[in-house]
Amino acid sequence: MKQQREMLTNENLKGICKSNFELALYAINLARYHIKAGEEFDVSDLLDEVRYHPDPSYLDQLKREDEEAMKHE
Repeated sequence: MKQQREMLTNENLKGICKSNFELALYAINLARYHIKAGEEFDVSDLLDEVRYHPDPSYLDQLKREDEEAMKHE
Protein backbone atom coordinates (compact mmCIF):
# COMPACT_ATOMS: atom_id res chain seq x y z
CA MET A 1 0.00 0.00 0.00
CA LYS A 2 2.79 2.42 0.86
CA GLN A 3 4.53 1.96 -2.49
CA GLN A 4 1.27 2.52 -4.34
CA ARG A 5 0.64 5.68 -2.32
CA GLU A 6 4.12 6.97 -3.15
CA MET A 7 3.53 6.37 -6.86
CA LEU A 8 0.33 8.42 -6.74
CA THR A 9 2.03 11.47 -5.29
CA ASN A 10 4.43 13.80 -7.00
CA GLU A 11 6.94 13.80 -4.15
CA ASN A 12 9.38 11.59 -6.04
CA LEU A 13 9.06 13.81 -9.13
CA LYS A 14 10.03 17.05 -7.41
CA GLY A 15 13.21 18.61 -8.65
CA ILE A 16 13.14 17.04 -12.10
CA CYS A 17 12.11 20.33 -13.69
CA LYS A 18 12.14 23.92 -12.49
CA SER A 19 8.36 23.99 -12.09
CA ASN A 20 5.38 21.68 -12.12
CA PHE A 21 4.34 23.20 -15.44
CA GLU A 22 7.65 22.22 -17.05
CA LEU A 23 7.31 18.73 -15.58
CA ALA A 24 3.79 18.40 -16.98
CA LEU A 25 4.91 19.64 -20.39
CA TYR A 26 7.78 17.13 -20.42
CA ALA A 27 5.42 14.28 -19.52
CA ILE A 28 2.88 15.38 -22.15
CA ASN A 29 5.53 15.62 -24.86
CA LEU A 30 6.94 12.24 -23.89
CA ALA A 31 3.44 10.74 -24.07
CA ARG A 32 2.90 12.31 -27.50
CA TYR A 33 6.16 10.80 -28.69
CA HIS A 34 5.10 7.32 -27.59
CA ILE A 35 1.62 7.72 -29.08
CA LYS A 36 3.05 8.79 -32.45
CA ALA A 37 5.42 5.82 -32.31
CA GLY A 38 2.40 3.56 -31.82
CA GLU A 39 3.60 2.29 -28.47
CA GLU A 40 1.25 1.12 -25.77
CA PHE A 41 1.81 2.53 -22.30
CA ASP A 42 -0.11 3.70 -19.28
CA VAL A 43 0.35 6.57 -16.87
CA SER A 44 2.46 4.54 -14.45
CA ASP A 45 4.80 3.56 -17.32
CA LEU A 46 5.06 7.21 -18.31
CA LEU A 47 5.85 8.33 -14.77
CA ASP A 48 8.43 5.56 -14.42
CA GLU A 49 10.11 6.78 -17.60
CA VAL A 50 10.11 10.37 -16.33
CA ARG A 51 11.71 9.18 -13.08
CA TYR A 52 14.28 7.05 -14.92
CA HIS A 53 15.09 9.77 -17.48
CA PRO A 54 14.54 13.03 -15.55
CA ASP A 55 16.33 15.25 -18.07
CA PRO A 56 13.89 16.74 -20.61
CA SER A 57 16.64 16.51 -23.24
CA TYR A 58 15.95 12.74 -23.18
CA LEU A 59 13.07 13.43 -25.58
CA ASP A 60 15.47 15.05 -28.05
CA GLN A 61 17.72 12.00 -27.75
CA LEU A 62 14.81 9.68 -28.59
CA LYS A 63 13.94 11.75 -31.64
CA ARG A 64 17.57 11.72 -32.86
CA GLU A 65 17.74 7.95 -32.44
CA ASP A 66 14.54 7.59 -34.48
CA GLU A 67 15.95 9.79 -37.24
CA GLU A 68 19.14 7.70 -37.33
CA ALA A 69 17.12 4.50 -37.51
CA MET A 70 15.07 5.89 -40.40
CA LYS A 71 18.25 6.71 -42.33
CA HIS A 72 19.44 3.12 -42.06
CA GLU A 73 16.19 1.60 -43.31
